Amino acid sequence: MLPDKLSHTAFATEKPVILALIPAYNEERFIASVVLETKKYATHVIVVDDGSSDRTAELALAAGAQVVGQPKNMGKAQALNAGFRAARLLNPDVVVCLDGDAQHDPVDIPQVVRPILEGQADVVIGSRFLGRKSKIPGWRIVGQHTLTLVTNLASGINTTDSQSGFRAFSPLALKALRFHTAGLSVESEMQFTIQQAGLRVAEVPISVSYMDGNKRNPVVQALQILDAILSLVARRRPLLFFGFPGLLCAGLGILVGLRVVQTVTAGGEVPLGSAVLADLLLVGGMILGLAGVMLHSIHHFVTQVRREVRDVVETSLRGDSRETGQARPLETQEIPPTKQEQLA
Repeated sequence: MLPDKLSHTAFATEKPVILALIPAYNEERFIASVVLETKKYATHVIVVDDGSSDRTAELALAAGAQVVGQPKNMGKAQALNAGFRAARLLNPDVVVCLDGDAQHDPVDIPQVVRPILEGQADVVIGSRFLGRKSKIPGWRIVGQHTLTLVTNLASGINTTDSQSGFRAFSPLALKALRFHTAGLSVESEMQFTIQQAGLRVAEVPISVSYMDGNKRNPVVQALQILDAILSLVARRRPLLFFGFPGLLCAGLGILVGLRVVQTVTAGGEVPLGSAVLADLLLVGGMILGLAGVMLHSIHHFVTQVRREVRDVVETSLRGDSRETGQARPLETQEIPPTKQEQLA
């Protein structure tokens, strides 16, 4: 059975506390081996079972991981949120995230966490395209580079592999990062959040191995991530998303309007179509620009309120913990005894 809370004493060692976090959904084929290999390089391993319908949770538990269970499949972003909440209770020196499908090699963990432990970065991204050469399908390379280019331009942070799930986080990043997107766009959202929080980012080379084919249509998946990135830009950088097109429309409207004025000044008839087009472009540009300014103000206000509420809640929780002398219990998934017996 899983304990109903994790103990800080389990981490009372002289070595750095490295907590490995593995979000997993229906990964019974690989999860046990991933946990066993990860335990060689991490002080502790937490698997977040995102409502799997197979034996992912049971096998992860049998391999020696703590299992945090989601009540249903809620997506990678919410799985990471649940894992980060668990990690915050333990105050590790570094948290490293890797996938549960054996795509990432745990032997790279020391290299990924090193910049955090040396105080050189708050977030470290394990890049598949930095230095090392892995057998990556050509279509995947093109797709990943496209998504990275779009994410870099939109977020203002340059990386070589924006979609990599092999990442390490400092205690500061662990406190600052929370995710809200659905689907598989959490890495892109993370880049926006990193920029907003002013966290330091570093990259290190990693190797990857694709052994389990594609669970989803890659074209559909890429389009979904692109759609999510555009949504992130609209919500987090409304001045860019609305203001730039608005400025472009207004500029074109002015050019078309000047052309109309020149025609009329030269004694010609008013080009009705051009005049209407100029009006539409000018009005449309003004509306887009005004929407960008208003949404930017609202986003800034909401962000500030959210930050203040979060600080109040965290202060209250720390006060409760000091009064009781205990950490708040960690919600974990109970594995029925009958299923544990089946694993024996």
